[in-house]
Amino acid sequence: MKRIFPAAFFLIFITTLFGLVFMVPMDAKDLASSAIASTVSLANIYFWKYLDISYFAASSDMVPLLHMWSLGVEEQFYLIWPALLMMLYRLGGRKGVVLTALLLASVSVLYAESKLVSDPKFAYYMLPSRAGELLIGALALFASEAWKGRVNKKISQVLAVIGMLAVCLSMVFLTEAGGFPGVNSLLPVIGVACVIFAGAVGNNIVSALLSTRLLVFVGLVSFSLYLWHWPILAFYRYAYGQPAGAGYLICVVLLVTMTLISYYLVEVPFRRPAQRPLNLKGFAVALVAVLTVSVSYYAISTKGLVKELSPEGYHAKVTEHFNQTKAAYRYEYNCQTSRYDASLIEEERCIIGPGGKKPSVLIFGDSNSAQYVGYWKVIAEDRGIAMRNISHNSCVPFAGSTSLPYVKAASRASCQKFNSQVREHFDDYDTIIVSADWQGYRYRTKNYVEDISGLIRELSATGKNIIIGLKVPIFKSYDRSCDLKAMKIPGVDCLTRGEYADTGETEINNQIIEIAQNYNNVKTFTLRDYICNNGTCSVYLLGKPIYFDLGHLSMAGSEQIGRLSIADKNVPGLLSKK
Repeated sequence: MKRIFPAAFFLIFITTLFGLVFMVPMDAKDLASSAIASTVSLANIYFWKYLDISYFAASSDMVPLLHMWSLGVEEQFYLIWPALLMMLYRLGGRKGVVLTALLLASVSVLYAESKLVSDPKFAYYMLPSRAGELLIGALALFASEAWKGRVNKKISQVLAVIGMLAVCLSMVFLTEAGGFPGVNSLLPVIGVACVIFAGAVGNNIVSALLSTRLLVFVGLVSFSLYLWHWPILAFYRYAYGQPAGAGYLICVVLLVTMTLISYYLVEVPFRRPAQRPLNLKGFAVALVAVLTVSVSYYAISTKGLVKELSPEGYHAKVTEHFNQTKAAYRYEYNCQTSRYDASLIEEERCIIGPGGKKPSVLIFGDSNSAQYVGYWKVIAEDRGIAMRNISHNSCVPFAGSTSLPYVKAASRASCQKFNSQVREHFDDYDTIIVSADWQGYRYRTKNYVEDISGLIRELSATGKNIIIGLKVPIFKSYDRSCDLKAMKIPGVDCLTRGEYADTGETEINNQIIEIAQNYNNVKTFTLRDYICNNGTCSVYLLGKPIYFDLGHLSMAGSEQIGRLSIADKNVPGLLSKK
């Protein structure tokens, strides 16, 4: 507690104040919530429950206090393990402790493995699935005590090298896609345990290397270094994107400075025993914690918009910008789902265009279909045509089992039911409009283009008018909050992030256009001409951002292009005006 709490509370307090000054309201509110959770050692539970990792979520590498989850796990472990140790010693002595720790570690690792698919966030953030890693460290201690002075030096050398090799291999080969923790965690954890054990029972080449003055110093400041590395990088990414060149240098300077301040002015002094009966150090630590929680609660109560820390007129700008960049899924008339819902195909709210008319057009697909609902709504109202829309996130619109390789395991059954239900209702409509993230699915199988050809052939065979919406241009550096950040953070260049040189239509879009030309009743449509012109593609149209994220139009942007299409008389020809 003496080492962890003073430095951690200092970090949380400074990070919270800085975030409230520079972050946009929604992000500041989330930061304040995570600050409270981190202060009371529940950050892991908070991020398990509330960290947004959905399809449309912003990158988690811009969440300043995300790294505090691991301290939450450790602090919870530190409360349980000592009490368990005392009880086990009384009941079974050292042998009982070792056997119980071995059993619990095995159960923890296997439990984590079982949660990787059903609840990967729980597996990653929560103590039951992480305790095994800490218990293996406890086992390393007991093993080193039992074998000290009894292990051959050569064996110590081999164990140390094997352990270090295991750690290096884990850094190279373990990836997020492979699932972690679970069984995969054993490679780095047992590797570290071998290094610790070998160093405790005798000198070896690895322990000699780790005992050099430079690495010992890094070890001494490692806790403060750990505390500050993540928020510094997160804030930089939040403001300016991924650091490169001068950005790396700025981050390194800040990291070294804050690490040394934290270590020498907070961590070391507060670890020294108090010299007076009245412990002013303890009072100071408690005061910082109370201030952090108080400021955070105030920020949450104002929904992250702290007027005292915001420029004049900021609230109005926030509201205007939010409405302009709001995602399609936030609108009631956009029937977009993440799980199959049989009732959506019949719901009245899913019909756009003039009221009281039977819909003659069906709009379906994944979230890329949903982004066009604003565009089609404007067209439907102008043409007097009722249209029904329904979409399923991350669900390629292929029939039957063809969709399976393109969909994550947890969504396959839901996606298949959705695609099957939509096809059962094709006969109810004259025109079918389908759109998807054609670009995003292209690397998942070698038969992708053939599968698209099969989809178009299937749709054409219905005899209906078929319109295929192409993928909009992608802006990898786009940040929808950039304009609001620029009002608070100096040097933020939103225009550069929101545009790039036009390199022409994508290969997959061109392939879809070519396939569609083989069928008289199939047409393609694109909004590309409103996004890319004069050699530049931009997320800004008439001075306003029209994207929600890097690959989806906002609903307001979609409607804006719809109005321009009507003014330009540039509407897909299969939709005749009634």
